Amino acid sequence: MKRINLLIFIVFVTLVGQAQTDTTLIQSTQFKEAPQDLQKLIEKLKQQQKEQTKKDAEIEIDGLLVNNTKTKNGNDFYEFFFRDWVAPVNAHNYTIYISEKPYRVTTTMIEIKINETIVFQSFLQPRIDIIELIAQQSIARTRVYLENYEQIVKQLEGEDLSGSGIY
Repeated sequence: MKRINLLIFIVFVTLVGQAQTDTTLIQSTQFKEAPQDLQKLIEKLKQQQKEQTKKDAEIEIDGLLVNNTKTKNGNDFYEFFFRDWVAPVNAHNYTIYISEKPYRVTTTMIEIKINETIVFQSFLQPRIDIIELIAQQSIARTRVYLENYEQIVKQLEGEDLSGSGIY
């Protein structure tokens, strides 16, 4: 029995001694620079995280058409636009606003905005064939703008236009 107690005591003392020596290694204040491969991996992870946050910040409802017309001619224009509109495949994060402003007598001004940027503006006459023709023109111009929108945004966010803050 004394031998078992002695054996347990010796094992306990050696384990405590090892634990104390391990903590002295942790308290070292000298740091080594991370290997180049590890630094590249960390940069890659940071870049992926930035891209993910950009994707998370995007609007969940893409391609919303908002009707702000006031007259029958404006509503006819909206119906023609809505009937023939097909969004470009790579267009993301946009809302189209179709609004109408009263003008002289029976004419009105139709205005199409994409994310608060005016893309198309024209006068509407009270003839259905002209309204349909103007709707086709506005669809063409809106599609071109949305197809080039991603390219324009990438150019504006590029390194060429990002300043250093030094005048």
